[in-house]
Amino acid sequence: MKYVIKKIGTMIFTLCVVCFLIFGAFSLIPGDPALSRLGTQATESSLNALREQMGLNRPFLVRFADWFVHALAGDFGTSYSYNMPVSDMILDKVPITITLTLLAFVLIVLVSIPLSIYSVMHENGPVDRGILILNQILMAVPPFFSGMLITFFFGIVLKWFVPGGFVSYKKSFSGFLGYMLFPAIAVALPKIAMTVKLFRKSLLQEKKKEYVRTAYSKGNDSRGVLYGHMMKNALIPVITFLGMVLTDMIAGSIIIEQVFNIPGLGRILMTSISNRDYPVVEAIVLCIAVLVIVVNFLVDVLYHVIDPRMRTE
Repeated sequence: MKYVIKKIGTMIFTLCVVCFLIFGAFSLIPGDPALSRLGTQATESSLNALREQMGLNRPFLVRFADWFVHALAGDFGTSYSYNMPVSDMILDKVPITITLTLLAFVLIVLVSIPLSIYSVMHENGPVDRGILILNQILMAVPPFFSGMLITFFFGIVLKWFVPGGFVSYKKSFSGFLGYMLFPAIAVALPKIAMTVKLFRKSLLQEKKKEYVRTAYSKGNDSRGVLYGHMMKNALIPVITFLGMVLTDMIAGSIIIEQVFNIPGLGRILMTSISNRDYPVVEAIVLCIAVLVIVVNFLVDVLYHVIDPRMRTE
């Protein structure tokens, strides 16, 4: 319990620092949001009036304190470009990006763990060698290129889905999941290869240890030793890696959204960056940062629960 409370305190402090860095970074970026909003019709008087209206003339710490307090309440201000609350703009986009990330993560777990176990049980066999070769290929292919190949083969050739034909989860949840499956596969493929490589190596290392020989000497068969003794220890580094993978996919899925024309956080983020719509960009970056911090917190707690050596320390 003390460990969890300590981690929560660390998480809150980290979140405060991240908020300060995000707001500070966008305050230092060259350019004038007021000028970007007015464009060629800008005059000195209109620019000064708009800067005053947007609060850009106030001191940095005052602006940060005001933004931070409102952000804690879920109010990220008003979009410069669309003149509407930022929270309303991104509220419908967050479930799309989270669904894509979680769907890819589920595919990673469901495919990589059984594949790693099969590979270890048939070590140095033709299937094991084929898996190792395929792993090297998949790790070398970036997700956006995999997405292009999937779009061409499954969308254009086989016509299993309509490229660019996104289905909203509000309209049809089954259709939404059916469309999201293909970008999730593109995101998951290189991560599956990495997870298989790591888990296979971890299992083989555990296989050489003394407690495994002792388990065999007590009459356990290969499956009994694998599932009853090796799995829990071998999964410890994999859980840490999967936590890193999940946080990486939260940010990395933004690129895949562009390939598959998914109206998630990625599209609105790119548009807002081009328009220097800082309130929207700050809100999206903060949402991603919060998700990453929360995932890291959960992974640390899970790691602490699974590994008794951590509790002893």
